[in-house]
Amino acid sequence: GGRGVAVGPILSDSASDIFCGNENSPNFLFHNWGDGTYRDVAAAVGLDDPYQHGRGVALADFNRDGRVDIVYGNWNGPHRLYLQSGAPGRVRFRDIATPKFSMPSPVRTVIAADFDNDQELEVFFNNIAYRGSSANRLFRLIRREHSDPIVEELNPGDALEPEGRGTGGAVTDFDGDGMLDLILSHGESMAQPISIFKGTQGTSNNWLRVIPRTRFGAFARGAKVVLFTRRSGAHLRIIDGGSGYLCEMEPVAHFGRGEPGGGEGAASTLSLPWHRPGQGPRLLPQHPAAQQSSMPIALGMCGQGFSQHENGRCVDTDECTEFPFICPRDKPVCINPYGATTDSPSLLLFFSLAPSLLCAAQVAFFGGYPSAGSWPRPPPSALLPLVLGLCLCLYAL
Repeated sequence: GGRGVAVGPILSDSASDIFCGNENSPNFLFHNWGDGTYRDVAAAVGLDDPYQHGRGVALADFNRDGRVDIVYGNWNGPHRLYLQSGAPGRVRFRDIATPKFSMPSPVRTVIAADFDNDQELEVFFNNIAYRGSSANRLFRLIRREHSDPIVEELNPGDALEPEGRGTGGAVTDFDGDGMLDLILSHGESMAQPISIFKGTQGTSNNWLRVIPRTRFGAFARGAKVVLFTRRSGAHLRIIDGGSGYLCEMEPVAHFGRGEPGGGEGAASTLSLPWHRPGQGPRLLPQHPAAQQSSMPIALGMCGQGFSQHENGRCVDTDECTEFPFICPRDKPVCINPYGATTDSPSLLLFFSLAPSLLCAAQVAFFGGYPSAGSWPRPPPSALLPLVLGLCLCLYAL
């Protein structure tokens, strides 16, 4: 039976495919054909893993080649780290998990995120110590040119929880400092409180948070968000919503952008390939300035075609004339995410949205400044009840 599910453009450019990690049976990978039908291609692409017992799963691009990779945990079996390769029609997934990474454990949730904002993804395994100690584990994947990523085990600090009865986990930025916080739920074999952990490394690194929405105000589940940077290339995030095990992740694309002054994380463009029912995938149109590699704009100024709203945000007055109710009624808000970075007071991100595709209200937090079309407000109180509701243990404590 199915235990872990992740939805996103795994094989498709923008339409949502479905991966199911199963117990006592092969995994499923349902490829979206774009006409309302799906076909299971797990065995054909090397993801069936027929003799294991899947649990938590996450989607990410670990080697920054623009393809969606899959990481998942097997209950007391080898954990998998699948990189996608091959041309369309000849796609294959290859397991690059090291012996330490794949070491069996009673795993529940698997999380892929950049906890220290250094542009490299980490993978967190949340275990349940139901028959003795079983500590949680943390790995960093370091990208290499023309080679597989280096898999490095890290010390998760207090989140080790060797006696924790982990039943689920999720990440969010509780206090709005740009660092991802980790929330773990416990139960099933013993009543234990929820744990919330703050990251302690990379606190000075830059970051970007993007929250895409549909034109009706819903979070854009299944969206693929790609941030292009000057030196480190494309960084891909999936608004998958599901993943984990007994959990749901926040609908936010969180990007670490590296050290201040390093230049590698300086953003040039942001794209959201988005699929509308009945139509083929479309790339959201960008402002003409986005075609340039970079164009630093002094703080307090807006790009060509944008004007500054009284709340300090850049609004596009050229294209957007009608928006749904979640956008401010006083002005249209095709916005250019605006804010300051700790390395330089400049804007290196150009972005606009077509009103028929996505609404730009609450699009991003950039370097610590809310850059949404809506009026600024402290994020923690709004996110706390949401994220606490994401990790629900479905068993009696």
